[in-house]
Formats: sequence, C-alpha cells, structure tokens
Amino acid sequence: MSKHNPKKFALNMSASQFTKFYILHLLSIRHSGMISEHFKAEFRKIGGNWEPAPSTLLDALHDMAEEGLLNRREDYKSHERKRQKVYWYTLTDQGKDAFEVMKKQFLPLFEEQKRIIQNILNTVFK
Repeated sequence: MSKHNPKKFALNMSASQFTKFYILHLLSIRHSGMISEHFKAEFRKIGGNWEPAPSTLLDALHDMAEEGLLNRREDYKSHERKRQKVYWYTLTDQGKDAFEVMKKQFLPLFEEQKRIIQNILNTVFK
C-alpha cells in the first residue's frame, strides 16, 4: 500500500482509481455487459449526485480495455433501432484477477475512511 498523501484525505485514492475499481465491481456482477450510460447511473446510485467526469469515465473504460481488463464490443444501443452505436464492456479473466487484487488493496482505505467519518459523527455531531 502506498504512503499517505496529505493532499488526499478521502480514501487516499484518485477519482480515476475509484472509477476503475467500481467499474470492475459493476462488471463482476453484471455479466451481460454495460455501456457508458449504465455506468453513470450506477455511480449516481452510490454517490448521490456524484459521478465521474465524462472524460474520467471514458478514459478509464478505454485504458482498461487497452490493458486487457475489459472486452469492448461495438454494437447498437437498441437492435430495434440501429441508430446509436455504443461500446458494450464486459470483464475479462485478467480483469477479474485485477479486481480481486484491488479489493484487498482498497479495503483498508475504505475501513479507515469509515472510522474517520464515524468519529466525526460521534464527536462533532453528537
């Protein structure tokens, strides 16, 4: 695990790192694949109004496909209306392995953040 960066209070990870981590999670439970708007909707579910910037999401998907973590398949959003082309993403075996490593790496960060937030709630907002 990396040393603490004083400029990164929340989770000690970048938005890009979290985006990649959560993409792997989503695809590990949604085997049929997802397109970019599916990812945006899922990020809003966990973060309220927060979602990664469009460039962060698209860069993460592109980079992960290039790294062999994701399969990317061009298709249509709807087969009935073959107008809008989209990329469907699914997880590769390499992506599954990378996700297992990341879960072990990030669990202590999430647990630490949970402790910090709980302490703030217990002391400041008691």
